[in-house]
Parts: sequence; structure tokens; C-alpha cells
Amino acid sequence: MPIKFFIPGHDNKRPTRASFRFRATIPLEGMRPEDGIISDVKQAKKNDIVVLAKKSRPIDLFNLKAEGIKTVYDICDNRWRKYVSPDWIKRVIQPHNVICEGVDAIVTTSPKMQEMIMKHIGRNSIVIPDPVEAIREEPRVTMKINKCVNIFNYGNHKHFQKVRWDDFTARLFDTEIDFKLHCMLDRAKKFRIMYKKEIDSGRLIIYDYDYHKQYELMRMCDFVFLPIVCNSMANVNDLRSKSPNRIIDAIQSGKPVITNEGVDSWLPFRGFADFVGFARSFDYNSQIQAFRSLINSPKEGIVNRILQGQEYIKEHHSPEVIGKKWIDLENKVGKLGF
Repeated sequence: MPIKFFIPGHDNKRPTRASFRFRATIPLEGMRPEDGIISDVKQAKKNDIVVLAKKSRPIDLFNLKAEGIKTVYDICDNRWRKYVSPDWIKRVIQPHNVICEGVDAIVTTSPKMQEMIMKHIGRNSIVIPDPVEAIREEPRVTMKINKCVNIFNYGNHKHFQKVRWDDFTARLFDTEIDFKLHCMLDRAKKFRIMYKKEIDSGRLIIYDYDYHKQYELMRMCDFVFLPIVCNSMANVNDLRSKSPNRIIDAIQSGKPVITNEGVDSWLPFRGFADFVGFARSFDYNSQIQAFRSLINSPKEGIVNRILQGQEYIKEHHSPEVIGKKWIDLENKVGKLGF
């Protein structure tokens, strides 16, 4: 049975939305010629399994069911947040639940999301992790304590806003480390205003998100810094259920990574990156000490650890490995337990 990913309005260009890339276009690189993307549910055929993704509506599900077509709902975000407005419940959660209850099977990104789906919907789900997107690069470690160290941070503004970057850069400036911190995120304008002093000092550069620029900065940087900060218990499950695509892309790009525990799906990468502390007790001084330690570490050990991480990614997150998991849906959809 062909697998068809439903991306509303898809125009055969690589989608800019990360979820469409990680949950459709990249897995398709390891799938069969008959698998593909449809931009309208009317394009689905009787023998297809249609994967409904973000932006899918209950009416899309109903139209497919009316034609007797098998459906799968791919959930890659936690929408069952603890504190939400009545408008969010009506506009997002209620339609989301309707699709969850009506499809033949549910797919998700991680065991933590699988647990949350069972809690809120009472259904089992199939875990298919995200594939790697970055091109594999040979590790290049050139850090020295007496040269400017370029540090790269990237991701959603929701992660960025939880770090006190003014405090962090001030503490880093008090060390002997000469550094420049490059941060790429969406909705960057307000943060440029917030951190004008740090930007004017030359310590911090904030970039608007750009797909190609991200990999250019990745190649230029000495190491990647991905802090995970959780400021409230209400945010714990949301963080824990995130996918590992950021840390995967950094390791695949051949870069040392400093991060901390807080996202369940990142934990298998503990042997390939520096995990310093926990999201609920984020400690700035410990992170800076980790910077020092990394810069002074033997190059050979850093390179070997990255290479081991890249092998792990090849075995568990390549498009070929993930593509096979999507193809295997034909053996699971509609079966007892899903």
C-alpha cells in the first residue's frame, strides 16, 4: 500500500516548515517510488495510506473515510498544554482530538509523545523518529583558548527566550575566553531590541532564521550550544516530548555540542555530546565551565566522539532507516492495538 503524506497546498518545492521536512520530504528519500506527497485529499487513491500532518482538518479525515481510504495521524507536537485559552481549546485541541479518535492509526515522534497520546486520547501509537537532515561532515576541531571561539545556537524563539543571554554573556566575558555568540531564531526582531547592549559590544549576533544560512553558520562555528531551560513544571512535558532534530543536525555537521538534560529523545546522544546539568536547574556557571573544559580537551577525543555519534545517526536516523519505518505502516494500520 503506497504511503501518501498529505501536505495542504504543497507545490513540489521543499517545504519551509520543519515538521513537513522531517515528517515527509526527508523520509521519502528512503522510501519507494510509489510513496509520495499529495496536496489535496482528492488525490488519494483507494489503496493508499494517507498520513495527515499539521494543518490537517477533520473534514480532510471525513472525506478520506468516505472513500474507504486508510488514514494515519502524525503528531509531532504536544497540543494538550496545561494552561490554554478557551479559543485554543476550540480552535486547536477539539479538532485535533476529533482526528485522533477517527483515524486508523496514530504515529508520533518519541516514546514521551506516545505516553501523552495514551493519556489524553486512550490510544496506542506508533513511534517513528525524525530523520537527520544535515549532510554528514568530517569533524573539524580548531578551538584554542587564545583565539576567538565562535559559538552557534539555533532553534525556536521559545527556547531562546528562556535563557538570560545578558547574564550568560557577562559571565562568559569575565573568563579568559574570547568569544562570539551567534544565535539564529524566528521572531528575532524583539530580541535584538532586548539585547542591544550585548549586540553592540560584539559579543552577540542575532540572525533571522534562514535555512541555508543556518548550515553556513554551522560550518563556521567552533561548537554548538543548545541550552534547554524549563522555568515551570507546566512546561516539563512539553519539553520532554520534543524531537532530537537539533542535536542530530549538529553532530551530523561534525560539531561538538554542549547541552543539558531536559528532552527525553536527546538522552541517547549523551555519549556524543556534553550534557551539563538539567533543564529545571539550569546553571550558567556550569555551562561556562563546560565551555572551558571543551576548549582544553584533546582534539582526538572530541573527534572520535563526534564520529561515533554520526555512526549512531546513520544506524537510527538516516532517511533509509526512517523511510522503512514509514513503509512498515502497511503492516500495522488497522491492526489490533493501533
